[in-house]
Amino acid sequence: MAQQLAEDLWRLEIPLVGNPLKTLNSYLILGPRSLLVDTGFRQEPCREAMERELEAVGVDRDRMDVFLTHLHSDHTGLAPELVRPGCRVYIGAVDGQRMLAGQSEDAWRRMDAAYVQEGFSEEEMDLLWDSNPAKNAGPVPYDGYVFLRDGDILQRGSHALRCVLTPGHTPGHLCLYEPEARWLFSGDHILFHITPNICRWSGVTDSLGDYLESLKRIRELPVERLLPAHRQQTGDLEQRTRELEAHHARRISDALDAVRREPGRTAYEIAGSMAWSIRCRSWAEFPLTQKYFAVGEALAHLDYLMVRGQVQRREEHGKWRYYAL
Repeated sequence: MAQQLAEDLWRLEIPLVGNPLKTLNSYLILGPRSLLVDTGFRQEPCREAMERELEAVGVDRDRMDVFLTHLHSDHTGLAPELVRPGCRVYIGAVDGQRMLAGQSEDAWRRMDAAYVQEGFSEEEMDLLWDSNPAKNAGPVPYDGYVFLRDGDILQRGSHALRCVLTPGHTPGHLCLYEPEARWLFSGDHILFHITPNICRWSGVTDSLGDYLESLKRIRELPVERLLPAHRQQTGDLEQRTRELEAHHARRISDALDAVRREPGRTAYEIAGSMAWSIRCRSWAEFPLTQKYFAVGEALAHLDYLMVRGQVQRREEHGKWRYYAL
């Protein structure tokens, strides 16, 4: 059920089928022109829950815009279907352009081929092809996105919401900061109970380095209400950024140790020897979708080490293999 957090702020909990996080926290700022932050997958359970909760809150749908924190389909999937004529869908320019460019089958085929080079089998990638909600539950083609940039302001009633560019989880992730009420809509940049997935992105040299710099950027913001995108947990911004930095320091060390122990392994094999918070006794028992996320995260940590001259990779017989320096 929709939960009122302040006089004009609501949290809407939207179910996510096929996502290990289970639910998305959308937020609605009510006013003369309302703003919905994130939407959920383009799935019937998401669609039904969103329609039900918007009706319960009583928002004027003809005067409701949508703001998308980043390009992932569990945040963007329903956006084009929710807006009515004269309303807008906002997204950061970096992620918006990537989302539009990445909706083709060719783009997904190139990504799958890259993961095969990193150690996945072609059979595994074929199994993932039809089950990936990032591909089959994303938004329908839409040409009305309004691109935003770092520092842009969205005025909603008495609220001046400032866009804060926080690359890492995606290359163009945006948080929304309201300095008077001291709200921070953190999207997937800051989460509690779980850590945001940081993976390798095409054309980005060091996603993890970008993420750690983004944590520093927002740490000192005066925030009284931190509004993350998943789970109901929230808390202290500075403390959580420190915890996330410590987590990635351990994960960086774990990745480097894995490369040193057995030089010449693929990212898939390296991920299989790293420590993960999942109820599986071995890498072989990992669900295939979780292997995909784990390898993506291992790649981000390997990139971080390569940029800093601690690891190198070599192409051998069609596979990338990693060595400590």
